[in-house]
Amino acid sequence: MPISRTPTRGFTLIEILCVVILMAIIAVVVIPQLNERGDIKAAAAARVVMADIMYAQNRAIAKQAMQYVKFDVVAHTYEVQEGTPPSTVTNPVTLKTYTQTFNSTAIPDVTLTSVGFDGKDTLAFDEIGAPYAYDSVASTSAALSVGTIKIAAGTYTMTLTVQPYTGEITTSTP
Repeated sequence: MPISRTPTRGFTLIEILCVVILMAIIAVVVIPQLNERGDIKAAAAARVVMADIMYAQNRAIAKQAMQYVKFDVVAHTYEVQEGTPPSTVTNPVTLKTYTQTFNSTAIPDVTLTSVGFDGKDTLAFDEIGAPYAYDSVASTSAALSVGTIKIAAGTYTMTLTVQPYTGEITTSTP
C-alpha cells in the first residue's frame, strides 16, 4: 500500500515579496517621523531646566546664600550663579562651569525662546528657597510674582512657570 502524502502549504515567493515591500513602505513613512518628535525633545529640555532650577534652589537653602539662574535668550543658554556680583558655579558632575546651552550637542534641536521673571532675565533664590526676580544691572532683587520660561523644539512649544513664594515649577503647552 503506497503512503499518501498531503502536500504542506507554504508561502509563495510572491506573498513573501508583498510582505517585505509592505514593511519597507511602512519603515520609509515611520522612521523619519521619529526624528521630528518636538514634544519629546521639548519635554526632555524642560526636565533639564527644572532640575537645574531645583538645584539652584536647594543650593541656596544649603549654603544659606542667594543663588541665581541667569538666562540668555539670544545665546540660548543659562548659568547657575552665586555671590555678589554673581559668578558661575562649578557643575558638581562635569566639574566645569554650570552653563547649559540649547541647540547644541547636549540639547539638540531645542531653543530657548523667551524668559521673563517680572521683566528680568535672572531667577534668584534666597536662603529659604523663595524665588526672586533679579536685576543684574542694578544688583537688586524683588519677590517674584510672575516667572516663565518658553522652550521650543520644531513647532512644539512648552512653557515652564515658576510659582511665587515656593518656586514650584509647572509645565504647560499652548
